[in-house]
Amino acid sequence: MNRTDRIFLLVFLVLSILSAGCARKGRDVGIEGEKADLFILHTNDTHSYMAGRDASGFPCTDDAQCFGGYARIAYAIQKARDDGKNVLAVDAGDRFQGTLFYRQHGWPAIADCSALISYDAATLGNHEWDGGCAELAKYIGALRDTKTVIAANMTPRGSCPLVSSVPPPYIIREIGGHKVGVIGLANDEVVTVSNACRDTQFADRALSVRRAVRELEAKGVHRIVLVTHIGLPADRELARAVDGVDVIVGGHTHSYLGPGSKEGPYPIVEHSPSGQPVLVVTASKATQYIGELACNFDERGVLTAWSGQARELLPSAPRDPKVSARVAEYARSVRALLDQEIGRHTIDMGPDGLDACREGQCVSGMFMADAMLEFGRKYGAKIGLINGGAVRAALRPGTITAGDILTCFPFEDKIVLRDYTGAQLSEALEHGLAEERACGPRILQPSGLRYEIDSEKPVGQRLRSVVYVDAQGKTSPLRPKKVYRVALTSYLAEGGDSFAMLKKGRVVPCKELTDAEVITNYFKKHKPATLKETRRILRKWLSRFKALGSGRQLLFLCNQPQGSLTLTRREKSKLGVHGRDFLRILSCV
Repeated sequence: MNRTDRIFLLVFLVLSILSAGCARKGRDVGIEGEKADLFILHTNDTHSYMAGRDASGFPCTDDAQCFGGYARIAYAIQKARDDGKNVLAVDAGDRFQGTLFYRQHGWPAIADCSALISYDAATLGNHEWDGGCAELAKYIGALRDTKTVIAANMTPRGSCPLVSSVPPPYIIREIGGHKVGVIGLANDEVVTVSNACRDTQFADRALSVRRAVRELEAKGVHRIVLVTHIGLPADRELARAVDGVDVIVGGHTHSYLGPGSKEGPYPIVEHSPSGQPVLVVTASKATQYIGELACNFDERGVLTAWSGQARELLPSAPRDPKVSARVAEYARSVRALLDQEIGRHTIDMGPDGLDACREGQCVSGMFMADAMLEFGRKYGAKIGLINGGAVRAALRPGTITAGDILTCFPFEDKIVLRDYTGAQLSEALEHGLAEERACGPRILQPSGLRYEIDSEKPVGQRLRSVVYVDAQGKTSPLRPKKVYRVALTSYLAEGGDSFAMLKKGRVVPCKELTDAEVITNYFKKHKPATLKETRRILRKWLSRFKALGSGRQLLFLCNQPQGSLTLTRREKSKLGVHGRDFLRILSCV
């Protein structure tokens, strides 16, 4: 064992001992739901997957043979209540957007079906603001009778339509003979990532929670659950910063916890400043899972034991017949769009859609960027850009329908033209890589550009290189002072997702079309549509990697096509990669 290995082993042992010491204040003992003081059922980021999703992750219109869906969630919650469990059912936001159900019917369909699912509480995600503050106020008003929407950090001011519709910071439920407080924490980035008005204000997260905890404890409530839509890393940080919270149920990052997860076990156990255990849970996305967390407390309201899982709602899982029938009513108009053929393509480069487009280049993102660039060429455009978060589903190989396009690109963003310097474009590309592992909704899907990433570098230093690719495929370095005309979404051009540098471009007048209209025209013109350039986002091999099997080591990358892998001869030799083994792509490291 060399010196480096000995140091690593010593650090590992120290951390193991420290972790064991922290764990003494609570333990996972496999509590059955029937015996739990509190049985929390939770969902998040359901994104209008009212009928669930198929085996490929595509939204269903008929829930009979699909994973998840509102009817299976409703049945699971009601069955637990009927079985006498001490149930608290919560949703951690982002019910809006994601499928044709929302595109066709909007928030009224979500509110209508939510009234049939016996949630105790729900907070607000960022997509609840996509229609603006006035529409969100109507949605909150529609659910007012159910008293489920909570948000302790919302402080709208001035002319914001939400001033008269601010949800309560928390609710109190009597469960198993004890008072349980549920605090809400809405997404507070909606002015930059969604369509909230400038008067939509939010108080500090930790201060909002501390204030709500003090009020609850003054009312004799000592079992407290926090429901948030701020993302798993922020949830964990908050758990370590605030006293009095027992469980944090989160959303926003679409994180799956449990067997096989790189993000952690279910639940993740953090500790508050006073040393008490805080359980952090979340349950993936798109209604595929329901979280089940069983908790026991001592007489002071401190957690003593827990167990649980994010349970996949398989097609065989029972459905609530009333909810299933209501979803079927909304599905009729959705199916009409899915029958309207637009074009086709035959490109199959592995995973595509919402997750893949946040991890690297993806087919849907490339097609949209190409369509935008083609639209903009008549105005002198050289580059097309769209953020990965704008892609909500996959454009699967084969026939493309109007429904496929609207599912994939539901936001109806305008396509605009702007002039930028190469330096501004490099800054935008770097900003797109600022999140963990250089993945996330900000990553830019390009046409006319190729860039390479090193996700091990610090934020702000991850863009290794970027080149311009002209219409003939010829490459040249992106010149910092040269001006390039770019076709991009109005969301980016207006500085959405904190792309402040893209607000500085010179406006170029053009015909106003939405993203869906632009790509519809593209598929109608190109039958079948193809991708001339498939090496757009390259990832440098990481020095740390996982190996599978003896003598056959596979690196884990973001979803990349064969042509984009950048291995040096020395790296291949070091990794023991031979032949085509290194072409197997699994996921981000």
